[in-house]
Amino acid sequence: MTTHPTSGRTVAIIGGGPAGLAAGRLIKLADPTAQVTVYERTDSSTETFGFGVGLTEATMNNLAQVDPQTADRLREAAYGGHSLVLRTEGRDVGLHGARNLAIGRAVLLEVLTKAALDVGVEIRAGVKADPADIAADVVVAADGARSAVRDAVAEQLGVHVAHGNLHFLWCGTDFAVDNAHFTWRGTGDEQFVVHAYPYADDRSTFLIEADEVTWEAAGLAANADATPAGESDTASLAHLERVFADELRGRALLANRTRWARFPNVTLDHWSTGKIVLIGDAAHTAHYTIGSGTKLAIEDAIALAVALAEHADTTEAFAAYEAARRPSVQRFKHLAARSQNWWSSFRDRSDDAPEVMALSYMTRAGNLGIAHYAAEFPETATAALRGLGAKPTGGWADVDDWVLGLPVDLPALRAPTRELTDELLAGAARVNWPGGAAWSAQHDAFVADVVAADDPVVVVSGPSDPAAVGARIDLAERIRWAGKTVVVEIPAALRAEAAAAVAVGRADAVVLTA
Repeated sequence: MTTHPTSGRTVAIIGGGPAGLAAGRLIKLADPTAQVTVYERTDSSTETFGFGVGLTEATMNNLAQVDPQTADRLREAAYGGHSLVLRTEGRDVGLHGARNLAIGRAVLLEVLTKAALDVGVEIRAGVKADPADIAADVVVAADGARSAVRDAVAEQLGVHVAHGNLHFLWCGTDFAVDNAHFTWRGTGDEQFVVHAYPYADDRSTFLIEADEVTWEAAGLAANADATPAGESDTASLAHLERVFADELRGRALLANRTRWARFPNVTLDHWSTGKIVLIGDAAHTAHYTIGSGTKLAIEDAIALAVALAEHADTTEAFAAYEAARRPSVQRFKHLAARSQNWWSSFRDRSDDAPEVMALSYMTRAGNLGIAHYAAEFPETATAALRGLGAKPTGGWADVDDWVLGLPVDLPALRAPTRELTDELLAGAARVNWPGGAAWSAQHDAFVADVVAADDPVVVVSGPSDPAAVGARIDLAERIRWAGKTVVVEIPAALRAEAAAAVAVGRADAVVLTA
């Protein structure tokens, strides 16, 4: 890492997770004169929460550019080579070919701890640090999504926290599943979804979700209420072992303070105040279904280390760090929000054909189109598109044109193509949707009003930024499922997303805008 070191800055890092340990080492590498201390309230690796975490190739490459030694150590310790599949009772359907690495959280911390100690970072375990009591030039809050440091200066930071609809818990298994996969099981009104992936020869993460219907049907609230603080929800775990008996091969679930939670979506107006700066989940969260938590934490650490080494003035360093990271973080938060919405509405998707579900999953966040998925799984993509009433013609590079060129032949709307003009929609109802989680219960009344209106065709419009476009595509899907014919206004620059929306039934047609 090439930098222009400052002179002997003292840095205190609160939180000895991946974000804090990575930041400690990278700050010291960038400025060997810095005095860096990491404070971690737990005092033993056996207290480490969680099971396996993912490491994307992009993150590993970014780390290798500034710290090749640690990148190599992580690769050696990680587990790789698995694909991701949708697992139905009858067969597996491939989802993508990324061979991402996974690593046990305890192993990850062990590697990062040694790496930090090797360059002279001091680690004080078993110390619950308070920024007010620390005499340091910089205090880095790396204490996670429920950051105590953030709470203490929330007014200055502008903190926004919204919890997701689904209940989830982290479990593990004592064997490696053959591929990363998701599947769902349950009887009656219960429907539990599992996201599973291997992270060692004899370990897998087994993350389980339950929607509100399942929460009520299985009596999970009583289990949660009866679980003492800091302990695992043994009643729920026993129930889930019965539900997933086949997937678990009759074995028990591994637990580590495993209890139900709802995902906290954390956003800050400012990532720093005074001498305090936040990184990783303390500064921002992105839903676990795109596996970006560790990625964002490490990349935050890289950017902060560079900014501190290049700017003698702390305020300037914090501003440079945030300017460098916020755009990328916002992009991932947008993708994660779309993914979270998709999973929040999974109950209504679970009867879809596996091929349709697979294509919907791959295009759920808006960053991948039909052609991307079809390049690897052409037969699955072809099967998914049969619902449009025709077999794709031409090459996959032209599939967006093919989808949008198909006619609309519905009782409420007929047109020669799926790409419509405002003139064809003169009598349709208009809904402006500036953004928001369309599947959230807080929008139930809004959707009900739209559905109850007499107009059979609804046009959904709004701002042109990608986050707003994605939000209204999600809203359109919800309105369409309620029985309306729905058209979405989408910028022409997002044509691939428009075609995917039509292909998997998020919209009946689109209006492409400038």
